[in-house]
Amino acid sequence: MNPLENYSHLPQNSIELERAVLGVMLTQPTGLREALELLRGGADTFYHPPHRPLFTAIQRLNATGKTVDYYTVGQYLAQVGKMQAAGGSRYIQGLLAKAPYGTGIADYCQYMNLLWGKRRVGVLMHQLTKDAADPTTDLSDLLASAYATINQIQEGLQVRGTYTLSGLLDQVAEEIVAATLKPGGITGIPSGLGSIDDVTGGWQPSDLIIVAARPGVGKTSFALANAVPAALAGYPGAIFNLEMSNTQMVRKTIATELGEYSTNQLAKGYFPSGGVEEARTIRDRVTRLEQAEIYLEDTPGLSIGEFRAKAARLKAEHDIRWIVVDYLQLMTGEKKGSREQEIGSISRGLKLTAKELNVPVIALSQLSRAVESRGGEKKPMLSDLRESGSIEQDADVVVFLYRPEYYKIKEDEMGESVADTTEVIFAKHRNGPLAEVIVGSTMKNGRYFDLEPAAPVAEPAPAEHFGPRILPLKLPSLSTLRTATASHFSDDGAPVS
Repeated sequence: MNPLENYSHLPQNSIELERAVLGVMLTQPTGLREALELLRGGADTFYHPPHRPLFTAIQRLNATGKTVDYYTVGQYLAQVGKMQAAGGSRYIQGLLAKAPYGTGIADYCQYMNLLWGKRRVGVLMHQLTKDAADPTTDLSDLLASAYATINQIQEGLQVRGTYTLSGLLDQVAEEIVAATLKPGGITGIPSGLGSIDDVTGGWQPSDLIIVAARPGVGKTSFALANAVPAALAGYPGAIFNLEMSNTQMVRKTIATELGEYSTNQLAKGYFPSGGVEEARTIRDRVTRLEQAEIYLEDTPGLSIGEFRAKAARLKAEHDIRWIVVDYLQLMTGEKKGSREQEIGSISRGLKLTAKELNVPVIALSQLSRAVESRGGEKKPMLSDLRESGSIEQDADVVVFLYRPEYYKIKEDEMGESVADTTEVIFAKHRNGPLAEVIVGSTMKNGRYFDLEPAAPVAEPAPAEHFGPRILPLKLPSLSTLRTATASHFSDDGAPVS
């Protein structure tokens, strides 16, 4: 049953626009190509029943390389038994006779997309009302479904342009010049560790960065060592905490900032020398963190649909420049198939989010136990990524954290002490070199630091450099659209003969 059937009002639609668009598609090859590209909802973009099979016929003829006109569409509809469903030959002739000419097809299609989006929101609200009244409905499932649908609607309204190589040469040349002016060559989001930025140039917009390690090696601390300096340098961001609460994350951040207490010590209030008085000084000693624009989300069991919707909202409201997910395996994805397929849907969703919002997404990930069963140094490999090869496939950068002390290794092959060090291993780097970087790390307070002086941190780039690469919708007023098509239709919307 159509959920719209019980509505007491007519859903948003325009028969004039739909007829105008179909008329253009049947008479103008350029308009045909433009409409097929812009109407991302396909046949569902059309509200009036006869227009859906007609659009489908046009779409399928074009996809097979056949001519699209009155005769071929008529033959196709007759062959599949849909001529009457499409209004009949006389109705189609009316579309041809009164098809508007000019360059308005893009505006018509974009307005139709908005009407389609409103109808979808109406269907969603109707379904939410129905499901909310069902006592067996799980609230988290209900919200996840709503987030996913809203995200799909939003995607349908994003009209992305096609660019030419020549058209982008000036822009890229300017970016190359700008890169030479950046301190330390940092063109992306600074990591807070100069040795890492030497390899990456900063975490780059639209990249999915996987930071993987065994439990207890220091993934969350590494993420904070990246996040806090970036935020203090003027790059706001978001951390999705799936393993710990927001308050636990803030406590861990305080421990890292002060560098003299462990997170456990702060949680227990253990200050043997200063007691309560020492504890009361902590708030005043971390005032610098007030300047760190970091947004925290600790929704448990976060679905990939919820994540994408929340990330889009944070981008729109706060212009976040980076995202951290802690950690990937605690998210929920599509429940169809195996756990590996579910993880695959999560990694694809993370990559899509990075690309759509044009921000680096740093996702922490667990490594499998296969690392422990190997002999020697037990350095991780790409095959150790837990539960799915899709993680490796979707990632632009895969970083392994390897701490020799974790495996009771005291010295390297040269006999040098490896105490308080972590190897940051770039096992995959789509747009840069593979490398192994050694940084200092003290796990008691979760601090990471360069073993050599770091390069200066780059100033934030303009917001538009990191904004979503989406063409704005140029919409004429409804009165303008009606004026443009009014001469082709009678008052009841029928074609004028």
